[in-house]
Amino acid sequence: MFLTSYIFKSKAVRALKGNWQTALIVSFIAGLPYTLSSLLSSTRMPEVYLGMTFEELLAALGQIDSATLWLIAIVSLASFIVTPVLSVSCNLYFIKRIQGEELGVMGVFSRRKIFWRALWLAVVTNVRIFLWGLLFIVPGILAALRYAMAPFFLAENPELTATQAINKSKEVMADKKMSVVVLWLSFIGWLLMASVAQIMLLTFSVILGMVAYQFIDLFRVTYMNASFAAFYLAASRTEGIAKAKKEADAFVREMKNRMPGERPDDEKDDEDTDNGDKSEEP
Repeated sequence: MFLTSYIFKSKAVRALKGNWQTALIVSFIAGLPYTLSSLLSSTRMPEVYLGMTFEELLAALGQIDSATLWLIAIVSLASFIVTPVLSVSCNLYFIKRIQGEELGVMGVFSRRKIFWRALWLAVVTNVRIFLWGLLFIVPGILAALRYAMAPFFLAENPELTATQAINKSKEVMADKKMSVVVLWLSFIGWLLMASVAQIMLLTFSVILGMVAYQFIDLFRVTYMNASFAAFYLAASRTEGIAKAKKEADAFVREMKNRMPGERPDDEKDDEDTDNGDKSEEP
């Protein structure tokens, strides 16, 4: 079943209206360990580029001192350990946000009691994706799509085991893989905008360009988190997809009616009725 991305993005827009500040902070905290790890690696590791020979690569890696390697390894390991529980908690925050509830900034720690279960889920899914990827790239991608909703199931149902969350995700995603791909691709424009802003500001300041990129990308991540939470709620509920379509159609009609020069549909219907009555007069 193919579902257009606007169904879920429209629900995300409505849920985030008036709540962007808290949602941005939650997304920032959830992604902070990975951001710090990436920043450390990019600033401490030597530049590696395509086309390097094996000897050049070894020479570049040989310039790294042992202290730096240990620091990068420890920070990367800490990021891998901490990120799963923050991600699951972040998923719960956006699920509740789509449902009209507000957990606040502390929602990013709402699933701290299942710390080890969230970590085990991340380990199991990553190992499975890696093993499928050994066959070829496509099986690895399909595996990632099959397991995409597992963290959401664990977020909403903390009593589930990692295997149960994965099985529920596989069941839900059996005929909806393309919908997730399309939803993800719909955010590429945000990545391009962040990259263009960074390139334009690099002439003034490297730091300013990096800050602009991170700020725009934070909006993208927050928007994506809400959209994928909306997808999960629709896909995991009976008649959830049909209900999401109706809500999205109503949202689109509302937006069209608010456009300059456009009249509400009910006014157009009244005018059509009046014209019809006039045409029947002798």
